[in-house]
Order: sequence, then structure tokens, then C-alpha cells
Amino acid sequence: MFDDVDLTRARDDPPGRNSDPEAVFVVVGASRGIGLQFAKSLLTRTRGKVVACCRSPETATKLNDFLTSTPVPDAVDRVKVLRLDVESQTSIEAAAAEIKDAYGRVDCLLNVAGVLGDGGDTDLGPERSLNKIDRGWMERTMSINTIGPVMVAQSLVPLMKRDRRGEGRTVIASLSARVGSISDNELGGWYSYRISKAGLNMATRTMAHELKRYGILAVSLHPGTTDTDLSRPFQRNVQESRLFPVDFTVGRLLDVVDSLDDTCTGGFYDWAGNSIPY
Repeated sequence: MFDDVDLTRARDDPPGRNSDPEAVFVVVGASRGIGLQFAKSLLTRTRGKVVACCRSPETATKLNDFLTSTPVPDAVDRVKVLRLDVESQTSIEAAAAEIKDAYGRVDCLLNVAGVLGDGGDTDLGPERSLNKIDRGWMERTMSINTIGPVMVAQSLVPLMKRDRRGEGRTVIASLSARVGSISDNELGGWYSYRISKAGLNMATRTMAHELKRYGILAVSLHPGTTDTDLSRPFQRNVQESRLFPVDFTVGRLLDVVDSLDDTCTGGFYDWAGNSIPY
């Protein structure tokens, strides 16, 4: 079991990457919701570059509106919007090559892109019973929630390796969910989503063992129930005090990221820094 994260570290001793104007923060899934808020918050919380990745930049209305209206004076110079479709290996590799050419480094990778339901009337997910599982939907959920983040990490790790003795730590933080905890599963249901997030957690734990020798920390993060398009269809029975505004969630998750040390790598943490069992 991992210990909880001491969030005072984020305030008392923030990581050097936050004050480094050359640091590069990559957000995958930045077109809306938590991903968009990560891009916004990083602009004010750090001095570095923000690579906002999304599947279709030309239709990312919320992201584009923010960039044209933000009061952050140097946002245009610091933000790069990049096409990255986590379901396409060609797209992932092209984005990684562009990041390498533009910056030559990555200091923090935030894997946020994910899917819960199909957003339509087909009721493909989340499946509440075994007989509702659709093979195609399960495969797509795994592609977006599990395989995609792993392949993005693979493509960017060469830009994240550091000298453990002096260059600080880089971070891969992937958005998971408490329902992806096997030991915490007391209700069942939500088959594809649970399985995909449990797989992401295992991938995170596995890569953490390999990457720690290169000064890279890898963790899974649970944001809690946040008021976004993804969670909106499932908010009916959520207590008001447990439904978080997106800026609150992202602020707390960034506190967790900024508080990580070597003892945390491979862990699974919620928005408050509490360790969640796998």
C-alpha cells in the first residue's frame, strides 16, 4: 500500500519545472472538461509551454474560444494546439515527432482523454449487466482508455528521460477512476469502463517500475465526480458536496502532481492525495 501524498509539498516546495520557462507540459484530451482546465490552469500555475492535444483541433470550440479570450498575456506564445487521436498510432507518432521538433523535451504528460458512454441513444456504455456488453464498444473503450495512454507514454518517454542526480523528475499522470480499483469493486456493473481503467492502472504501475531509473514518475489519478460532459448523465444521485467544479478538481490534481516524489511512483491517488488500493 502506498502512503497518502503530502500536498503541502506543492505549496512549500513546488517542483522546478513550474518555474522553468522552457518546461513542456503535454495535455492529451484538452478540448473540453478536465483536459481543457488542465491547459488553462497550467498557463497560470507554471511558466512553461503547454501542448494542448485533441483529436480535432479545428472543431475544438471551447479550447479555441479560450485561446482567443484568455487574459494570460503570453498564452499565444506558450500554447501549441496539436492534433492527436489516441485511437490512431500514426497520429500519436506524428504528434510526438512534432513535439520533439518544436521543444525536444517533455516535463509532464497528462493523459486525460477518455470515454465512458457513447454520447448517443444506443446505450452502449456504461454497461450495467453482462448481457449488455457489446464487443465493438468494449474494444473502443479499451483503445481510448487503456491502449491510447500507454502508446502516448511510449512515444514521449524518450523526451522525458532525465539524469536522476540533478535534473529533477518528470511525470506521467493518467486519469483513472476509483471504479477501476479491483479491491474497491463492491457494486459491479460498468464493465468496459471498469476493465479499461483497471488496465490503465496496471500499465501505470508496470511502467513506473521500468521508468524510475530514468527519473520518470508514473501515477494514476482519480478526479472524483467532476461536473463535465462525461459525468453529466450520471450526476443524478451524486450529493451536491461531492460534485466538484472542474477548476477545483484540476487544482487539487495538480497539487498531487506537484507533491510527488520517488516513493509515490506507481501509485493510485485521488484528488485529495489519498492512496487508493488497486
